[in-house]
Amino acid sequence: MNTIMKPITGILTLLFAVTLISGCSSDETALIEPDSVEVELRTAEASVTLSEMEFPANVESNSQANLSTIVMGTVTSAPVTVGDRVRKGDLLVRIKDDQIRAQKSQIEANMVQATANLENTGKNYTRIKNLYADDSATTKELDDISTMYEIAKANLEALEGRLHEVNEMLSYTVIRAPFAGIVSSKYVSEGDMASPGHPLVSVSDPGSLKITATVAENQISRIEVGSTVSVSVSSAGVSNVPARLTAISQAADPMTRQFSIEAVIEDAVIIEKLKVGMFATIGINMDQSERLTIPADAIVERGQLTGIYTISDNNRAVLRWVRLGERSGELVVVLTGLKPGEQFVYAPGQSLRQGQLLSVR
Repeated sequence: MNTIMKPITGILTLLFAVTLISGCSSDETALIEPDSVEVELRTAEASVTLSEMEFPANVESNSQANLSTIVMGTVTSAPVTVGDRVRKGDLLVRIKDDQIRAQKSQIEANMVQATANLENTGKNYTRIKNLYADDSATTKELDDISTMYEIAKANLEALEGRLHEVNEMLSYTVIRAPFAGIVSSKYVSEGDMASPGHPLVSVSDPGSLKITATVAENQISRIEVGSTVSVSVSSAGVSNVPARLTAISQAADPMTRQFSIEAVIEDAVIIEKLKVGMFATIGINMDQSERLTIPADAIVERGQLTGIYTISDNNRAVLRWVRLGERSGELVVVLTGLKPGEQFVYAPGQSLRQGQLLSVR
């Protein structure tokens, strides 16, 4: 019996020893930890951004006169050209006025006769009225002379009115500069036929400029007078200079449903670079929105997927997939996958892997 137990006891002792050695080896393996990766953590922060819309615009003069006439006639003189500087009162266009002056002469001759007739009738009216007061004239005689006097007076007044109209028509045969400025447009030359309402010439004051544009009806409620806008005029080398919105039309164009707006640049140095008629753009901040942006260096790409590394409670790297928006410079918008206040790993590098122990700098 003892002889049998000895081999069994030896075997059990050997198994126990192997088990003990194996257990110790397992514990030591569990205690081995790979080296941690040193990283820099940053906190995601949301910022309020403004969405700017650009509208095609034109450089115009605050003082601009589009001159036309109310008469029809041949242009006999147009001594200015586009770009000419003119003073107030300078001749711009002269229209043939022979027929109008002939009408004036006829009216003036008729007025001489009407005036004499009124004076003579007036004397008779006074005489008959005095006789009537002395019972030396009848009521019919007084009524007749009174009627004649009123007719004579009405005829003279009518002629005076016609003379006023003719003089006004004559004034429109000579078109003069209403203020000092430059000739910005010219539509007629000597020998052309001028027509009522059709423009002849335009004069602008280059020292007082405005930027004009049109805005659709679904956008007009989001802008207001006095707000700051940006103006760019590429041909003048002007980019995103501040301007003040000075006017918004209260009525839309019935054909286009567009509202007119005006902005003024107050920087005299910038104004010197601009010329009337230049193409411009007006940038207006239309919407405010809160966006979460992070440095583009924090983004990790895995094929078609984009993600960032965050840190777990036990300092382990956690790869989180995110959806990105537009990129602006070194920043990129995070649409989903990250919230404000959460931490992420900045510039993780290609060696960082899911589950690695992190050491924060």
